[in-house]
Amino acid sequence: MYKLGLLLSAVLVLSLVQVANAEEIPNVIKSKIRLWALDKVNDDSFVSSLIDLNKRDIIQIPKIRAVQTKYELPKYGDTAFIKINGRVSDYGQTSSVTLIVTRPDGLRTQYTIPVLQSGAYSTSIPIQYDSPIGTYEVSGYHNGMELQSYYFDVQKNSSIPLWIKSTVKLWSAGKINDNEFLHFIQYLLNNKVLEVNVVDSTQVDPGLDVTIHGQKAVRRGSTQDLDIHVENFEGNVPGATVFVRVEDYGENVLEEFKGETDSEGNYSVSYEISKEFNDIKTFLVYVDVTDGISSKTKVFTFQVYCLCGEPGCKCRN
Repeated sequence: MYKLGLLLSAVLVLSLVQVANAEEIPNVIKSKIRLWALDKVNDDSFVSSLIDLNKRDIIQIPKIRAVQTKYELPKYGDTAFIKINGRVSDYGQTSSVTLIVTRPDGLRTQYTIPVLQSGAYSTSIPIQYDSPIGTYEVSGYHNGMELQSYYFDVQKNSSIPLWIKSTVKLWSAGKINDNEFLHFIQYLLNNKVLEVNVVDSTQVDPGLDVTIHGQKAVRRGSTQDLDIHVENFEGNVPGATVFVRVEDYGENVLEEFKGETDSEGNYSVSYEISKEFNDIKTFLVYVDVTDGISSKTKVFTFQVYCLCGEPGCKCRN
């Protein structure tokens, strides 16, 4: 408690940061923060409130580095996708890049990524809630040449320190005014006690719009039919190169397809599900599309199941 009081006093007296003193915190944002202080909503709600204050220029969230190197594990049952971008030196070459992702536990996964005529390539790497924490290495090859390796760290979910919530409770109770509260939050942000990542919308490539249609549950021994449609701002995109990769949640590459969209911007594949699966299993389908100018990666998930009574099928009570 002494540490909290000392830090708060230093922030308020020295006024080390600048905030928009004339601005008031909107009531809707106040309500969200107070609910968090009372433990009625999770930390994500508090973070979203800070992002809302940033959008209104009431506080300033420091810009994150251009290359994000640290990621948090997603919540239980969720999957996060880390986007990997790069560029090869052979301009005008559309041959694929091979990327190899090595996890902290030594498990390696290989990806085949299309390259634009500009030399750029991109894809998404899945991280599950139970993925190992530590440093991941992304190495690659293009036309027999080794690419520069890329590294990123995966960490456990970090919670907001309780002493910060104690200060928010003081503000919620009216013992700290809005201006003092904003100075306190800005100080934490500037000194990286609180770190909030704001998505930079300028990094989003709106060039291609890719939609994937398929069955969300497929019985073993049957066929999964995937219909892929590619558009841009002008309409359907014919002749776009499509790479399709079917994975067992990043553990095994089960099937790969390559083709081009037809005159209506469509591309279809059929994948026969093995009869050997004896339990419910989730598959990931990566779809990488390029028209020679822009690229887009989409992910589609579906489950494979078997029926009780079938040979080799595990039934859950």
